[in-house]
Amino acid sequence: MIDITTMIEDVLATGAAARFRATGDSMHPSIRSEELVEVERVDPTAIRRGDVVLVRLPRGLTAHRVIRIAPDGRFITRGDNAPDFDEPFTAEAIVGRVRARRISPAWFAVRRVLRRLRGAAPTSSPRA
Repeated sequence: MIDITTMIEDVLATGAAARFRATGDSMHPSIRSEELVEVERVDPTAIRRGDVVLVRLPRGLTAHRVIRIAPDGRFITRGDNAPDFDEPFTAEAIVGRVRARRISPAWFAVRRVLRRLRGAAPTSSPRA
């Protein structure tokens, strides 16, 4: 029986992009659960901070944003909607890069601040 990781890797090896349906909310809102995600083959040296990569992690295939590339070459990722960083991994764990619009992690921080400001705004009472 062929698993999804092997299928995706086989498709990427041909030079084509692979598509699959995302599950989970760790990348919400940039990738929503059940959204169609397209992955392309990538040279690990071309990966930059902010890219979303598809990697083999102990919990399974995971698409998360690159937060940092350590001096020793290990990658540190985190879901846009996840509170914690993933365990660092090497380039060998990378299956591909998600083709998607690049959203800066700073955008999510600004959005959280704006939500707090809107929530803290005084409400006006209706006039009689």
